[in-house]
Amino acid sequence: MSTPTIEELEGRLNAYRELMIELLAAMIGGEVTITGFVQKLRDDATFKDGEEDPGADPEPAFAIENEMAREMRTILEAARARSGRS
Repeated sequence: MSTPTIEELEGRLNAYRELMIELLAAMIGGEVTITGFVQKLRDDATFKDGEEDPGADPEPAFAIENEMAREMRTILEAARARSGRS
């Protein structure tokens, strides 16, 4: 396992921070906001940077956003697996 870059760590940290804020806001808001939370989580997990060449090195800001989206996808997949839903 290689050492993560600063961009990877920042993206993962941002994902957890955003997830905690959204989760708490959804819990406070009730059932309607929980539905919105799940949709936002799905949307965040599909961040697209518009890069035409998938092999190109992304700018640091996009690398952070991509890592955040990757971490959100990982969290969402684990939550789906644990809930028994796909």
